[in-house]
Amino acid sequence: MRRYRCAAAGCGWKGLLDAPRPAAWALSLPRRTLLVALMGAMTLAAAAAAGWWLRQPAKDERVMVGRHVVNRGTHLEGDQLPTAHPLRLELPAALLDGEPEGFAETPEARLHARRHCAWGLPGRNPYRGSAVQALQTAQLSPTVVKAIAADIQAGRKVDRVTVRNDGIVAEKSGRVFDPRRVAMTYGMTMCVDTRVNFKPGHTEGADLYEAMDEDGRIYAVMVPDVCGNVSVLGQRFVKNTPEAAAAATGGDPRPWLRLPPELRPRMLPDKLRYTDYRDPKDGGQDGGGGDGELPEPGSLLLAALALAAAAGTSLRAVRRRGSR
Repeated sequence: MRRYRCAAAGCGWKGLLDAPRPAAWALSLPRRTLLVALMGAMTLAAAAAAGWWLRQPAKDERVMVGRHVVNRGTHLEGDQLPTAHPLRLELPAALLDGEPEGFAETPEARLHARRHCAWGLPGRNPYRGSAVQALQTAQLSPTVVKAIAADIQAGRKVDRVTVRNDGIVAEKSGRVFDPRRVAMTYGMTMCVDTRVNFKPGHTEGADLYEAMDEDGRIYAVMVPDVCGNVSVLGQRFVKNTPEAAAAATGGDPRPWLRLPPELRPRMLPDKLRYTDYRDPKDGGQDGGGGDGELPEPGSLLLAALALAAAAGTSLRAVRRRGSR
């Protein structure tokens, strides 16, 4: 029996009536079989849902920086340069393994060099050196070093950029720079292959400076408002550029000269683009080391297995009750 109530206006009846009977095919099945089928369907549905979630990338949770797994908003001061890194041939040995004391007082000195840093806490370790030191350590030509250092001193920026996890975007030109390949300074250190690693939604503003070298290449340097980290930027790679065509055909050694200055890509200096090479002594890893988003951890899979185990326990209990 089931209890019913009349919902029509002016009708106040309520009482018991016979409940609807199941279909004939359902009545012919044992109750235990129905419960087993129901539990199996629930387990399959839970496993399918967990599998779908496991295939979804984790947004702004954890990322790879070189070989390091870090959370968003994490600061990482990087690793020593590998044996084959081009900067090792340019810098004194004392600057490769530990930051020496006192050399910051020498204006022409190079900075300590590292790689695979995460810029996650803006302002945590402001840059203490000069623009000249940063640009020289980044292997920019003397012409570019002199021009950009003078512009920074005078505040003659060419643009403003907004720094985000997914890109460093120039406000006027719309040019987008790679947020995972920044040669950034902090303290008295230049860290190549630095990754922007803010907490989700966080942004920073920076001034942008540019200068052309003797070969007609144009380099871009940003100085964030928050900590003054003089940083050399590289534009995101665009296919079918004159550079790519020349490399494929062995043609014009300076194809960028075919473009007006405003359309020439702003690239990192050659000796900072270590991600183009692989170092057998460094585990065969390239300089990037797979700086991608990480999939969600296995907790969802564990949850699916737990559901399956719970369903199995319920089935065994049903079988025990049916055998009594």
